[in-house]
Amino acid sequence: MRILIVDDDTAVVDFFCQVLETRGITDPDTASSGEEAMGRVVNDQYDLITLDIRMPGANGLDILSMVRNTCPHAVIAVISGNFPEDIAEQTAVCADAMIGKPVKL
Repeated sequence: MRILIVDDDTAVVDFFCQVLETRGITDPDTASSGEEAMGRVVNDQYDLITLDIRMPGANGLDILSMVRNTCPHAVIAVISGNFPEDIAEQTAVCADAMIGKPVKL
């Protein structure tokens, strides 16, 4: 299973990596910005992508539809502590799940 974790908070990335490791999944790919995430999805296909909304540069909502188009079969979970109230419907339908922070397992 190929996994990409996109978040600018290293503590969040470490948390997700630790959770995945307990499930037997090691070495997920990570990106700390929208631009870095796009570079990764252009070069690799992923099964699961976690995507933070608030990041410097291109944020998760800015790249969500591009990520969906590039990895059409991936499960995309948008994860944020602050969901904007005005997420466009056409953007929201690109995500498979919207999960609030802090994430509870």
